[in-house]
Amino acid sequence: MNIAEDKMLRSVKSQIILATSLIIIAILGATAYLVIDQKIREINQDIFTKAVSFAELTNERIVTNYENNYRQSAFANFDREMADIYSLNEDIIGVAIYNYNGAALYEAKAKGDLSAEELERVQAVYSSVKTTKGRVVYLEKTDAGLRFTNFNGQQINPVSDREQIENVIYPFRDPNNITRSYSVLYEVSYDALLQRVRDTAIRIIIIAVIGVIVALFIGYLVARGITSPIQTLTKGAARIGRGDLSTRIPIKSKSEVGMLANTFNKMAADLEVSTKAMIEHEKTAKELELAAKIQKELLPKTLPTIENLDIAASLSAATEVGGDCYDFIVKEKDGNLLFYVADVTGHGVGAGLVSAINNALIPTLMDYCNSTEDLVVNLNRILKMKTAPNIFVTSVIALWETKKSVLQFTQAGHDPILHYKAASDAVAELAHGGFAMGLIDDIRSKIKTEEVKAGKDDVFVLYTDGIPEAWKNETDTFGMDRLKESIKTHSKGKTAQQIHDGILKDVRDFMGDFPQADDITLLVVKRTQ
Repeated sequence: MNIAEDKMLRSVKSQIILATSLIIIAILGATAYLVIDQKIREINQDIFTKAVSFAELTNERIVTNYENNYRQSAFANFDREMADIYSLNEDIIGVAIYNYNGAALYEAKAKGDLSAEELERVQAVYSSVKTTKGRVVYLEKTDAGLRFTNFNGQQINPVSDREQIENVIYPFRDPNNITRSYSVLYEVSYDALLQRVRDTAIRIIIIAVIGVIVALFIGYLVARGITSPIQTLTKGAARIGRGDLSTRIPIKSKSEVGMLANTFNKMAADLEVSTKAMIEHEKTAKELELAAKIQKELLPKTLPTIENLDIAASLSAATEVGGDCYDFIVKEKDGNLLFYVADVTGHGVGAGLVSAINNALIPTLMDYCNSTEDLVVNLNRILKMKTAPNIFVTSVIALWETKKSVLQFTQAGHDPILHYKAASDAVAELAHGGFAMGLIDDIRSKIKTEEVKAGKDDVFVLYTDGIPEAWKNETDTFGMDRLKESIKTHSKGKTAQQIHDGILKDVRDFMGDFPQADDITLLVVKRTQ
């Protein structure tokens, strides 16, 4: 090799190293920006959600602490209780309590007189948040979730994941004592966000440094191998062509042939990875299929026959493994029928496993419980102990008392039972609200239990939110009004199965070709005599 050729190869090597390094640095830089931006948005949303939920769960506790301790000058007890409350959410750094007139009853940090805007928030019916840019958003709780409004009740843009909140004001109103009217202000800190962003940035810098080093090393190896012999390349390529994906062509040449050899090596590696990924995908698909089969086995294969009752039920999962479950269980002691529908957060294997646990626990627990309320309380206690903190289950559990023709049910944060009354040809919503299972240790005080007498040809419809929230397009859902009208239309003189099929047909016709976004579960129970 003469001097000119050597210089040419060195120039090519330098260009390859430089180009490889610049590309990887650019990719790492873009990735770093996207990762940090996404991290900030996720943490913003997380802090907002946790702060609002924290305010909802602790406002009564704070007011009680104020009345029982602070107002009685038991400051040590008050501070101890407040310290325990603060420990539940590191993003809350201060609390203030105001009466309805805006007078400060307690302030962790002195704030001075309230502004007119702050007084409006203190006297409002709904909770509110103030962003760091001064925007005030009121949070109205509806069956469909939070509704974001201004002070006049007009709907406005929700708090986005690019906004940060300065504080939350949550009203406490005692329905039994109008003089117990307070508002609790929660100061929100984003120190945790800054620390997490710093940690992420440090990790990215470390990865970037490693990436640059790797880029330089790879560039050197690639450049060094540009003169690999054509014969070695040909033989290696032939072996790869015959399906031997473990073949790697030795890169010893410094010519352009070496670059081609490296391309062949990468192609072989990618093919090998793709093949392994395909095998792993098939394995995962089989596991999902097995999980779906297990979940299906836990659902009732046949519906029980109960005197004066006609029953129909079905479950259609949005994915191979869904989070809905239901069951009908006849109690041997008295012949009463226990039935329920439940909805686990999320989809996939995790939600399916929790729904399977829920289905397995209820038959075991029901013989030890005197009411549907006791059953929900004990089921919640086990789910709280055995499931992840971000997993919860909404449910409505009902007991048909055959001799009295009475339906006893407990509402645990699920959609209300719809009751078609044949005598008046009307559909009524039974108890709303309650509290989802798996979030707190004891929910007895937060759930709702009622009894309702059923007349001849009355129909009870239990369902999951996959029905009222079935989408026709990007903006329109089936909704409660259509569901009630469908029940009313199909309930006159028809069997439970006909009512069930008619409702589902209305839902499917409404959806058209739009994909099913959530599990759809429907139970129809009709009194025949």
